[in-house]
Amino acid sequence: MFLSTSSVISVVFLCSLLIIFIWFYLLDIDRMVLIGVRSIIIFISFIAIRLIFPFEFTFSSSFASRYIMPCILSILNTPVTSAFNKTVTIFHIVLFIWGVGIVITATVTIKTHLYFGHVVKKLPRLHDSKVNKILHKVTQDYKRPVSFQVIHSNLISSPMLYGFRYPQIIVPTVDLTYKEWYFVLKHEITHYYNRDLQIKMFVQILQVVYWWNPFIYLLNAEIDKMLEIRTDLEVTKAFSEYEKTKYLDCLLKIAKNLSLKKNNYFLVTFDNGKTSVLSQRFHLILGGYKRSNNTRLVTILMVAQLVLLMYFSFIAVFEPYSIPTDHAANTVELTEDTSYLILNSNGGYDVYINHSFFATVQEIKESYSNLKVYSNLEEVKKYENKKYENKK
Repeated sequence: MFLSTSSVISVVFLCSLLIIFIWFYLLDIDRMVLIGVRSIIIFISFIAIRLIFPFEFTFSSSFASRYIMPCILSILNTPVTSAFNKTVTIFHIVLFIWGVGIVITATVTIKTHLYFGHVVKKLPRLHDSKVNKILHKVTQDYKRPVSFQVIHSNLISSPMLYGFRYPQIIVPTVDLTYKEWYFVLKHEITHYYNRDLQIKMFVQILQVVYWWNPFIYLLNAEIDKMLEIRTDLEVTKAFSEYEKTKYLDCLLKIAKNLSLKKNNYFLVTFDNGKTSVLSQRFHLILGGYKRSNNTRLVTILMVAQLVLLMYFSFIAVFEPYSIPTDHAANTVELTEDTSYLILNSNGGYDVYINHSFFATVQEIKESYSNLKVYSNLEEVKKYENKKYENKK
């Protein structure tokens, strides 16, 4: 297992394709239902893990790229300047910018988290018998009861979970009924026991490392959506239709309060504020979706493509095309500056390198299609003399 420029480029490219594929896939709620929320989260997790470890493994296979990878690596290896008796290439500059970006993004992320934690510490805790009763009731459903603190504050506009070891549920100053309190607290506690905070932190690390890749932010949004949907389905799985309706009413109530949205990187919220996502959550909770044979077939085909692409991202590394070492001694490079073709009277073309006959070919192949074709040696001499005079 080792890290190389080719492996990083290959992994980022393939994982970006996977992110686009999943984003497109999740636009349709029927497809989401057919594959299942848990399976989608597993797919997304594999993408995130692959991006964190963009290594080339011993079982990886190299795929030769004749045009794109040679072009990319040629640009990256272009010398720019020299420092301390060493040549500085574009690759070194890109690596430096990438590293500086990681430091800046990490600093901003950590400072934001620490500042928010400092603010949360100063907020008064809510001591309410009704709330404490709900907390006790909800946590008893889990084998490892945890003590949760509840904070009531107007600094946030949507309920959210904060803290790993000492979890705190922060609720906006909205008038909530007993049942609505139950919905909100159960939702956030479910997030905690599903380790969604840890997932968010992992994704944030990914976002810090690949701060320059817009598809990582798209991945982050999709993970947010899937975590909310998974929590909704888990919370409401034993609800009656009436309770589900009330739960959705609570979602709408929170959404209306979401006029001033404040995000923190290590938070999971009761409502993520996007109308399209809310619509999907509503449909999934109520079961308001239809399955058709066509949808099932398309889904199976798309999942098969997704699995293959996922597998390919782990085994494939795109390398610039190179001549095998055992063939290198018998290989020559045909360029416009050193080579040309002359029509052969018996058919085909004579290949000349540095004005010396090399071989006769029957057709012009793509690899040397850029070479100039002459009718005879006299024409070659005229052209070469003219080229020499132009250089003078």
